[in-house]
Order: sequence, then structure tokens, then C-alpha cells
Amino acid sequence: MTGFKNVEDTSHSWLSLALVATQFLLIVLIMFAGPLWPTHWGSKGMMVLGGVTALWAFLAMGLRNLRAFPEIPQHGRLVVRGPYRWVRHPMYTSVLLITLAWMVEHPLPFRVALWVGLAMTLWVKLQYEEQLLLARFPVYEEYRMRTKRLIPFLF
Repeated sequence: MTGFKNVEDTSHSWLSLALVATQFLLIVLIMFAGPLWPTHWGSKGMMVLGGVTALWAFLAMGLRNLRAFPEIPQHGRLVVRGPYRWVRHPMYTSVLLITLAWMVEHPLPFRVALWVGLAMTLWVKLQYEEQLLLARFPVYEEYRMRTKRLIPFLF
């Protein structure tokens, strides 16, 4: 696919740059399209769950593996502990949960469209990242077969 690159290359493809820029732009727009801290308990719970998931994923992944870009660093390793036992992309799950909390708190059409755009962007980024992981780690296919993408036991 155009835009995909050699896994060993440490530079970022145009696709990767576009996905990360779009992701962060959409997050910022969703965040500032309404109040930052929800008032409803359901939305607060979703936000806390997203934050805890992100922290747990970060602790499992470690600082050396943390990256916004889907390319795998030379020193990168496959993480399958912590929340990665249940979902392959818990950081994406956390971003979607936190932004969903903002969106459902004030579901303006503009905010809903931004959230759908973010979900679509993360979906494309996830697909690209999985291709890179499959090429880099032979055991990723087995891990992929037994682990859900974003939602434990469901999807």
C-alpha cells in the first residue's frame, strides 16, 4: 500500500505523519468544543476508565516503547502484558473513551462528527500499525488471533 514503508526505517511515512497530525487535531477540537470535565457520572466514569487504561498501558509498555507514531523503533519490543493481555491497542481504547466522554456530555453535531472522524483515523492507524507489527514480530499473528483489538472479549 502506498505510504507504508520498511519496518526497519526509523523515519515516518507520509501516512503516519498525516494520521498522527489528524488524530491530535481531532482530539484538541473535541476537547475544546465543550467543557473539559463532564458533569454526569456516566461521562466521568468513562473518562476515568480511559485515563486508568492509558496509565496502565503506559506502565506495561514502558517509556522506551511509548510513541505516537505507528512505526516500531529499532529497540521496540512486543508488549503482551497488562491491558495488552486483553486488547491489542489499549492506548487507542483510552483515547476513544476519553473523547467519547466529552462527546456524549455535549453531543453537538460538530462534536459527534469530530469523534467519528477520530474513530476512523484511529482505525486506519491501527490497521497500518498491525501490518508493521506483523512484519516485525513473527509471534504477532498468534497474539492477534487470541486478543481483541479495542474492547476486551468483544472487538
